[in-house]
Amino acid sequence: MYADSVTTATWRRAAARGFTLIELMIVLAIVATLIAIGLPNMADFVAEQRVRSVTSDIASQIAYARAKSVELGRRVYIQRLGADWNSGWRIFADLNNNLTYDAGEELQQFNGFGTGTGSATGRLYVCSTVADFATNVIFRPDGRVVRSGTATTAADGIYVVDPMGDTDPCNNKTRAVLFDLSGRVNSRIITSGSASCKGVTPPC
Repeated sequence: MYADSVTTATWRRAAARGFTLIELMIVLAIVATLIAIGLPNMADFVAEQRVRSVTSDIASQIAYARAKSVELGRRVYIQRLGADWNSGWRIFADLNNNLTYDAGEELQQFNGFGTGTGSATGRLYVCSTVADFATNVIFRPDGRVVRSGTATTAADGIYVVDPMGDTDPCNNKTRAVLFDLSGRVNSRIITSGSASCKGVTPPC
């Protein structure tokens, strides 16, 4: 009984003593090191997932526009709204073949990415290196992409870029939605190359 009382008293004194200042400083140093290592990786992961998600959404809308062009036997436009692609776009079928949007032709509309996107120092923007895609992506009734006198190349498409809040292009997270000769799209990560839009090159 006496031994049990001594043991209990010793345990209580040790529990009451808690951590020493040195022990606390060591724990804080370890935590700070883990945070310093983990935060950049987490930021990269979040940016990559955001770019992947937006790229997937854009690829789906492009595939929808292409399918509609074949289904309706008409040119279908993905037309930019506002100053850049970040402002959103409308998808419409040119039912009267006058090469422009008229009331009643709209199939879908996307209203843009909202505040905080659209600039080289922002968190996300959508752009293209192809002059033909500056304001429109147009599908012919056979599903192919319209180009003005230029054949489709492997680099034709729309780029989704997260510049990671700095001006170093080597940090960018970039994905491309690229068109093949038949107008179908596929997305891929861009890790190098000469393609650029809005003055920001893909990662180095």
